[in-house]
Amino acid sequence: MEHTMGKRIVYHRKRLGLTQDQFAEKLGVTAQAVSKWENDQSCPDIYMIPKIAELFGITSDELLGMSGAEAVETPQKEEKSGWEFHWDSGRRGAVTTAFFVLVVGALLFAARLLEWDVGFWGIAWPSALLVYSLASLFHRFNFTGVVCAALGGYFLVNNLGVFEFYPDKKLLFPALVILVGISLLTDALRKPKKGRFSIHKKGNVSHKQRKHFTQEGEEFNCSIAFGEVEHHITLPRLSCGKANVSFGEMKLDLRGCGEIAENCEIDIGASFGSLHLNVPAQYRVECAAGTSFGEISTHGRPDEHCKGTITLTGGVSFGELEIYYL
Repeated sequence: MEHTMGKRIVYHRKRLGLTQDQFAEKLGVTAQAVSKWENDQSCPDIYMIPKIAELFGITSDELLGMSGAEAVETPQKEEKSGWEFHWDSGRRGAVTTAFFVLVVGALLFAARLLEWDVGFWGIAWPSALLVYSLASLFHRFNFTGVVCAALGGYFLVNNLGVFEFYPDKKLLFPALVILVGISLLTDALRKPKKGRFSIHKKGNVSHKQRKHFTQEGEEFNCSIAFGEVEHHITLPRLSCGKANVSFGEMKLDLRGCGEIAENCEIDIGASFGSLHLNVPAQYRVECAAGTSFGEISTHGRPDEHCKGTITLTGGVSFGELEIYYL
């Protein structure tokens, strides 16, 4: 790799197929400033380093030429025995959705056995309000979550016929609106606190994280289960790939690829997990992946004159796929 920052900026800019004007526009600087960087007449301001590294799909250390520095392992203090609870926010949504499906399924099963006069939606929507409100309390206690959970539980037991209590319908809706409004105002005025929960024992996570990553030739293969991971694909030419996430979160960045093949195809899978895909704006993503209680969203848009198309196959089940054009 080139020995000066200017040469590294030139290399990665040309690798992405950007002119100095296009590169400057993405960073919000002038083309003259970029020219001075590349000729080693000046260096980018310190706050620009992370922006440039993100645009290139590399780390700030790699941009600064420090990627070969030896990592020094700091000895850690001996962990005390006992259990420590920690809820990882990256998996909260997936686990909550799984728990919601189990609750609805169990109540539907019980309704059929006990012959309760209640339909699917009579169970589903109050269960969703109850479960997702309770899940929000694990991240940070909030009065809105408490109120919504109480409302979900109230409508659920009424729909199931456990007991029936119906106040004046003319007053019920405005009373609910006022109650939610008070809780929102209370949460907005109170000092926020961070709180996360997960389960550790003697400093070790109680579940086993499984992950895999390889990239060679013109393809890559990566997967993660019960954890979070970020991968930068740096192949000279990308023809195909595979990415799977289960009960976790994966960030996949394709901007480090020198070239993307004409018929590039990536097989993706997100089951009770989240996959974030960063794509160079000069390529268009065609999503042929199926969804089953999943969500696919796109942020940004490709350039008007695209160099090629990346086809996504596979599926999203009780998870989410987010595509970012950068």
